[in-house]
Amino acid sequence: MQRLFVMFPDRAPGVGLVLLRLGLCAAVLTLPTAPTGWLQLAPLAAACLLLVGAWTPLAAVAVLLMMGLHAASHWAWLPLPVAVLLLGPGAYSLDARRFGRRVLRRSPRGDDRRDHPKE
Repeated sequence: MQRLFVMFPDRAPGVGLVLLRLGLCAAVLTLPTAPTGWLQLAPLAAACLLLVGAWTPLAAVAVLLMMGLHAASHWAWLPLPVAVLLLGPGAYSLDARRFGRRVLRRSPRGDDRRDHPKE
């Protein structure tokens, strides 16, 4: 997941990505659903994943496919999943918690011996 996104923006851009994900959730929940069966749960599952920012690329592709099936009534919303797919989840998401920035610390090796006098 880390390789899909260069960074996980925070502050104002991160809040903008949260608002983008919320708008996409609202668009998904207005999609007409299948009358019965597991297909009825697909939009709800994708909206939940987008809401918390978990598996964002997978959820965005699923939403794009669902909206593509209903393109006649939701053509104006099609750029939203593409934007989420290209921009990533942002710093305020579960994906950022799992795959975000890390602080790497080097353990001291034998290099510090020259800085200390022998006793």
